Amino acid sequence: MSSRGAGMAGSVVSLEPKANVRSEAGDPIDRAAQAILGLLHRTAADAEAKNQQALVMTHQLSAQLRAAEDRIRELEAQCPALPGANGPSREVVASNLIGD
Repeated sequence: MSSRGAGMAGSVVSLEPKANVRSEAGDPIDRAAQAILGLLHRTAADAEAKNQQALVMTHQLSAQLRAAEDRIRELEAQCPALPGANGPSREVVASNLIGD
């Protein structure tokens, strides 16, 4: 067992605020703490706004992707009706391109 910290139990300082002590309005520590909290709140609001913007963009891109996929299916369905559409399948063309 380590002797680290042994004998220090009696020297622990309580950080709880005292009930009957009021801080002065001009206390620099209070002003600094309020400034830090203000920055944290502003940063959180900015992060939330960016999150919402990313969510909107994600939905828009998803809708565009679905529309493009639908259009591809429509065009693929029309291919057999085109003259000269009896060429090799996509799989054959793809395997020729990659050398299999």
